[in-house]
Amino acid sequence: MNDKEPETLVQKLDEYQVDVPDFPMKKSRLDRVANWLFDPVSLPVWEVHFTKKGMAVAMFFPVLLTIISAIPFIFL
Repeated sequence: MNDKEPETLVQKLDEYQVDVPDFPMKKSRLDRVANWLFDPVSLPVWEVHFTKKGMAVAMFFPVLLTIISAIPFIFL
């Protein structure tokens, strides 16, 4: 490595004047919560492979759930 390279780099960097604005290095708690709440997420994709028997169970399940939840109303 040549000794003049760092001097050249320093001279090039001194040619430009950059104003760096002051900004907080640590985000506020509200900003962190907002970023957590509004962070986009990908929804999981479920691959369901129903057989004929599985499809019959899936179609009968809402009917079964309705009957079971209606049982308490019979005894009112």
